[in-house]
Amino acid sequence: MAGALLCAAAPADAAVGWKAVSTNSNWHCSAYVTHSVSDHVKFKVCIVVNANEDAQAVVVVQNTASVAVSIAGAVRSDFGSNVDCAGSPLNPGFTRGCFAPTATDVGSSAVLNAVGYLEVNGVTNAVSYGIAHV
Repeated sequence: MAGALLCAAAPADAAVGWKAVSTNSNWHCSAYVTHSVSDHVKFKVCIVVNANEDAQAVVVVQNTASVAVSIAGAVRSDFGSNVDCAGSPLNPGFTRGCFAPTATDVGSSAVLNAVGYLEVNGVTNAVSYGIAHV
């Protein structure tokens, strides 16, 4: 029976992990917001748009505290780039992002909006951001 369990696929709505972040001029982000749990945990939401009119929403968190914090989160957008972010420790000095799937051909949208949710040690805060898209 154990062999059968190893072949089971993960559910389609499984939460994604946190990854290293490297920004460029395609990234459009809110300002960092301090999380209510700690002055040393800041987060922002970004919308990444490429030359093909594809867009992706990302919530980014940085921990400047001297201890690890427990994080989870979500990203919601009005252009179909949505994801739940898995629970994970965030070590001191690290910045990580939770990347929603890329939404293709968002060129018909005049404005793109996203909301990033960050849960730190069980407390959730949110930040929103929108960009004019021409």
